[in-house]
Amino acid sequence: MSDDVSDRRYIRAVEAAWSKVLGRPAVVSPREFEAIDGWRRRGIPLTVVLEVLAAAGKRRSGRTPRALTALAPAVLEAWQVVAAGRSAGTVPDAWPARSDARRAWEEALARCPEGKPLRVLLARLLSEEAEGAAANDLDAALDHSLPGAVPREMLALAKDETARALAGFRRRMSDEEFEKTFTRALVDRLRLALALPRLALSH
Repeated sequence: MSDDVSDRRYIRAVEAAWSKVLGRPAVVSPREFEAIDGWRRRGIPLTVVLEVLAAAGKRRSGRTPRALTALAPAVLEAWQVVAAGRSAGTVPDAWPARSDARRAWEEALARCPEGKPLRVLLARLLSEEAEGAAANDLDAALDHSLPGAVPREMLALAKDETARALAGFRRRMSDEEFEKTFTRALVDRLRLALALPRLALSH
């Protein structure tokens, strides 16, 4: 199957599931298309996205989101749950406060011994956060640097656990997709172990 065909099937499957949630035929907007394609490029399995949409369709309280993009945080959170090797059966309805997420980073900093790479990294990012840096930029910087900032033993253990957690997905992805997914899942596992929530998934 060519990548183009695979991409179209991914997008069409999400579009069909979104139509089911809305209870009417729906054509995704350019912004929604970008969100779906972003999930695909990140390596989020279609089954995870469909599970989030199914959960949204089953909710009794509240209104159905007006745009598919409103479910983006839930899709990312569900994928983090799956990548961490846990059940993705529950999609969170509420997101932590930004102050709580920031406090978790500060507590992680306090746990780090002086002079360690992780302490230096967190101190820099928290300083940038205090100066008004965007949450997405801070998360991206942490994601990029975290594997190189943790102790080697922690990194090796996280790699082994990530490989086991993703073993069932390996045959469904290209080498490039799997590499991206593995990297993302590894970082998510390290963040979970260090209690470093995503600032972009807070409010």
